[in-house]
Amino acid sequence: MADDVLQFVLRGHILDCYEWIYFPYMLEAIAHANRDPLTDDFVCRGLQLSTDRIHKNRKGFKHRHHGVWLMLRSCSRSALILLAASRCRETEGLLPLGWKAAVVSAMEMLSYWADEAEDARDRLGILTELTEQWERDDMLVDFAV
Repeated sequence: MADDVLQFVLRGHILDCYEWIYFPYMLEAIAHANRDPLTDDFVCRGLQLSTDRIHKNRKGFKHRHHGVWLMLRSCSRSALILLAASRCRETEGLLPLGWKAAVVSAMEMLSYWADEAEDARDRLGILTELTEQWERDDMLVDFAV
């Protein structure tokens, strides 16, 4: 890891704080399909933070460090939030650029640790199942054209 490990870990903690600030807005929009123009900006910020968390943690994905346990869980959570937003008609248009790449990166991270951590293997299975919908959607678009 090129930069200081402590900075890397602290950056992850601050992303946690920010993500939890926006979580109630994302939950309301995604789980309850309740969007409000006054809070859409908070939902967008939360989704962007979920994407950023994965991208910013990427350099630590294959390094054994004291934050691996938390990184696996927080990046998995972020990927699941992004996938949930993509499956909700109310929020799919709010997803930031790069969200699919972030989900794929999280899956690569989980795949790397799957032999050592059973929960990483389980989460990878869940994400794999949810992303199989992308292929079906792509086939439907190809068929419709």
